[in-house]
Amino acid sequence: MIVIKALQSLLLPSTFILFFIIVGFLLFLSRKKKKYGKVLIIAGILFYFFFSITPISDFILSPLEAKYSPLTFEDMEAADKTVLLLGGRESNVLRSSEVLRIWHLSKEPMKIIISGTDPLIEASEEAQAVRNFFIHRGILPENIIIEGKSRNTRENVMNVKEIVGEEEFFLVTSAYHMDRSMREFERLGANPIPAPTDFKRKRYSSYHLLDFFPSAQNLRKSDLAFHEYFGAIYYQIIPLFSGER
Repeated sequence: MIVIKALQSLLLPSTFILFFIIVGFLLFLSRKKKKYGKVLIIAGILFYFFFSITPISDFILSPLEAKYSPLTFEDMEAADKTVLLLGGRESNVLRSSEVLRIWHLSKEPMKIIISGTDPLIEASEEAQAVRNFFIHRGILPENIIIEGKSRNTRENVMNVKEIVGEEEFFLVTSAYHMDRSMREFERLGANPIPAPTDFKRKRYSSYHLLDFFPSAQNLRKSDLAFHEYFGAIYYQIIPLFSGER
């Protein structure tokens, strides 16, 4: 697990750009390899510009976010369970807000399943923090289930499937993560109803001049997209070695 996470991190734009610049600088200090150092430094700067402007980061994210639309009011009565996949403090706030929206618009009492934990921190309390957030906003504790063992999307799916069986449920996660999550749930025969939230990309028609200047926020969006593409490819490769179909 740690090896895969490390490899995934190394392939993120923010990581390999820094690697290019540091290695380039070290080579630049050497007389014999100064030329190679210049090439790597320039490449790092160009990659930084490329991956940190809005049109490019949105273009990379677009295939991930375009497949599923936000949940409509007409869909609200389709299920009486909501599954929230944890995704870090920043995205948890937005995902939890979507769960509250579904809960408020539903006529019947709803079960909320909070799934996930930090794979690098055994005593992670993210799930408990989200549970407390819901309780403080009026959701009864007995209507909240914590599935706190899952360290990644595949484990989320397997553990949640044991709870919901073949019942329909609202699946709440960030829009960029929805496609991979839906594929995994459907692969196991589950019946999720996509409720994407936390959309990152802008509408192309709303671009302005500053969107063509580098920003850390856009580099973060590129990192998220690369993370998802890596995960999708990895999950396609797993069956080849495990004998799964």
